[in-house]
Amino acid sequence: MSPSSAPRPQRSNAPLTEDECRGFLESTTVGRIAFVDREGQQLVPINFALIDGEIFFRTLPDGFLSTLARGHEDVAFGVDHHDVFGVGWNVTVRGTARQVEDRATINKVLSRHQLSPWAGGVRPLVIRVTPTTIAGRRVARK
Repeated sequence: MSPSSAPRPQRSNAPLTEDECRGFLESTTVGRIAFVDREGQQLVPINFALIDGEIFFRTLPDGFLSTLARGHEDVAFGVDHHDVFGVGWNVTVRGTARQVEDRATINKVLSRHQLSPWAGGVRPLVIRVTPTTIAGRRVARK
């Protein structure tokens, strides 16, 4: 059988509920933040924590992600997973980003072990992504 005549695997694609999306967000610690700045579109991997329904991450005060501290009204955040069997999921959060300034929230965020910086060094600036929408899909080969 030639490659062009081989049967293609069918795929199943189903939307996730918001609760399922939140569950998947809680199951991982690495995602990607997307936004547009003066240089154009940005898509950056970050480690994060989901706390009380909001996404938090740390950055340097003079790093390029610090531009989100002043407030950004249109960001996207995504996580996904797939396995060797062709089963996977993705979650996309759309919302706003802004620096966290209240000490109680900063302390709560900094106490989360999954927010230890990958690159080392001190990353004292805490950014909050407040979701306006959360959506996702489960995908699997049939």
